[in-house]
Amino acid sequence: MRANGWEGPPASSDRDSMLPSDSGGRKLAGATPAPRPLVPRRATSDISLRNSHLWAPSLCMAKSPENSTLEEILGQYQRSLRERANRSIHQLKCALREGDVTVGEDAAGPSVENEENEENEDAGTAWHELRHSHAVNQLKALLRQQATKESEVSPSRRRKVSPLRASEDEEANVPTIHNLVPIINDQSQYIHHLEAEVKFCKEELSGMKNRVQVVVLENESLQQELKSQRQEEAMREQTLLDASGNMQNSWITTGEDSGVGEAAKRGFSHGDADVVVGASAGEAEKWKLELERLKLTYEEKTEVLESQLKFLRKDLAEYQKNCEDLKERLKHKESLLAANTSNWVGGLCLKCAQHEAVLSQTHNNVHVQTIERLTKERDDLMSALVSVRSILTDVQEREAGAYEQVKQAVQVAEEANFEKTKALIQCEQLKNELERQKERLEKELASQQEKRAFEKEMMKKDLTKEKEDLGSKILSLSQNIAQLEVQVEKVTREKISAINQLEEIQNQLASKEMDVTKVCGEMRYQLNKTKMEKDEAEKEHREYRAKTKRDLEMKDQEIEKLRLEVSESKQHLEREQQKAAGAREECLQLTDLLSESQHQLHLTRLEKDSIQQRLSNEAKAQALQAQQREQELTQKIQQMEAQHDKTENEQYSLLTSQNTFLTKLKEECCALAKKLEQIAQKSRSEIAQLSQEKRYTYDKLEKLQRRNDELEKQCVQHGRLHEIMKQRLKQLDKHSQATALQLVQLLNKQNQLLLERQSLQEEVGRLRSQTAHLVASVLLRWAGHKSINRPGL
Repeated sequence: MRANGWEGPPASSDRDSMLPSDSGGRKLAGATPAPRPLVPRRATSDISLRNSHLWAPSLCMAKSPENSTLEEILGQYQRSLRERANRSIHQLKCALREGDVTVGEDAAGPSVENEENEENEDAGTAWHELRHSHAVNQLKALLRQQATKESEVSPSRRRKVSPLRASEDEEANVPTIHNLVPIINDQSQYIHHLEAEVKFCKEELSGMKNRVQVVVLENESLQQELKSQRQEEAMREQTLLDASGNMQNSWITTGEDSGVGEAAKRGFSHGDADVVVGASAGEAEKWKLELERLKLTYEEKTEVLESQLKFLRKDLAEYQKNCEDLKERLKHKESLLAANTSNWVGGLCLKCAQHEAVLSQTHNNVHVQTIERLTKERDDLMSALVSVRSILTDVQEREAGAYEQVKQAVQVAEEANFEKTKALIQCEQLKNELERQKERLEKELASQQEKRAFEKEMMKKDLTKEKEDLGSKILSLSQNIAQLEVQVEKVTREKISAINQLEEIQNQLASKEMDVTKVCGEMRYQLNKTKMEKDEAEKEHREYRAKTKRDLEMKDQEIEKLRLEVSESKQHLEREQQKAAGAREECLQLTDLLSESQHQLHLTRLEKDSIQQRLSNEAKAQALQAQQREQELTQKIQQMEAQHDKTENEQYSLLTSQNTFLTKLKEECCALAKKLEQIAQKSRSEIAQLSQEKRYTYDKLEKLQRRNDELEKQCVQHGRLHEIMKQRLKQLDKHSQATALQLVQLLNKQNQLLLERQSLQEEVGRLRSQTAHLVASVLLRWAGHKSINRPGL
């Protein structure tokens, strides 16, 4: 199962080109390949996306404790995976290097002996680090089990098994190195790939959290701005209401208007009390109270305007009645004047007629002037009435327009308040939705953390179990290796002692032959038969010695191979257990034991030299007694032959034991290879499980990204809606300001009209008084003229 973006394992040529080469140009199969950068396909394309999320102001924010704990858990899990992978790769590479060394020894030959000696010295210095390692103990336990199994087999069947055939069979069962190298390389690459993907997932999670925090902060800032705007608008409305109330109190003069003003004041004070009460209650009650207050204020304004209209209509009706009365009086006066003139002329005598004619001629101009003046005044009054009527119609039209404008302003204000409350409700809904989303994300994070903790505990339990199993195995292997080394040292000591004995025997024989030839020259004739027999025996001895030398060389080669294998196993165990500091003391003890053993060997050599000198002295002393010496020599030759047979039997038994030991080692290698296969299968299953988890997390991340994109789009839409509402509120503010200015202008005009009405009332009163004075003067004159004319009659 390959993850997205992994190109798979490299080809065989690529793998060979990646392996380092030695001085001869040969590719080392067990060497580690050159590291190749492994980058997923989507990582390059997603780098810009990841970096695009980092421009937000969330860079300045500190990490929350939940993020830090989650990152620590992921880091610990990644470290444990890396350590396990490195351990398994190191073990496999060391095993493969051991296999390469064993294969290269067959072709190298004796040129490897110097390197073997150096490796043996390094192994001797580092053996103390392997004594208590788990791998060594495990190998020791396996060797003990194999030894107990092999001890049950009869020695006769052991001799029948040929070492070469057994070695070939076991080598055929061992898996090849070329099959294991690509597995290790693929495993390391896949582990690096998984680490890169885990890192990518962590970065995506952090970016998503930062974006969510940015959205939350933007929503909080928008809420604060809306609150501040609402407070400013409330203050503006309060100031406008106070200003309108002051203006109304300034131009209300009459008793009815004062009563209306008191009602308006009571309404304003009631509205202020409602505002104060609403500030203590919730926001919903506050806005309800504000709407009620606005309704009350606008109702009071309409009542005031209607009362003013009623008052103006009453004044107009009174003015019309006064004008009609004046018209009727003028008509009555004109009719009276006409009747008087007609009555004065007819029914007079000549003297009276003459006198009347004289008077009429003298006073005719005065009446005409008064009539003309009255007609002019009447025309002026009529023009004044027409102008007053036109002014009244204009005032009525203006009042109707102002009333309509006030109604429109009230409707606009109510619509603005309704839209405002609607926007506030939408903001509250958005806030609740964001809180729900936040709670859901927090719940998901908590569940993910619980899952991670549970998985971590399970991984810890598995790791502890694996550590315990590996510890027991390594302990058994270390014990088995220690036993093998003891056996090898014992075999080498026995071999060295046998070689020294043979050399001593050869030297003794040569010296004895020289002594016999020098001393027994006279007895050659007698001893020809014995010499012939002796020569035959020597030939047989030489042949047997050559045969034994060849056998010993073969055994030496096999022992050297075993030593190389043991040294490689030592190196493998040394590399795995480099931190075992407690084994250094044992190494020092072993070095002390080695020095003591060397001292003992030196003492034995001195003893052997003394024995040789003593034997030479004895040979010189016994040269005089040839016959006795010959008998002794024949007896000694027989004894040597018996010893030789015994040593041959011992060597054959050693060879059989070594062959059995080799078979045991090969069987253990097969078992280790099987265990390696099991571990590889287990690691593959774990990798498959991790890939499934990665896919699950990747799908979850995609879902979260989609949800985050939707939230961002919603936030953008809400931001646009907020901007539209802001513009709408600004327009409403401007419109309300314009309506307030219009209301102020209307109030000023209404005050001017009231002043003009008062001036007109004063003029009408003045005209009434003038007309009354004129009528009284005319009546007085007419009465005086009439009284003057009557006595003359």
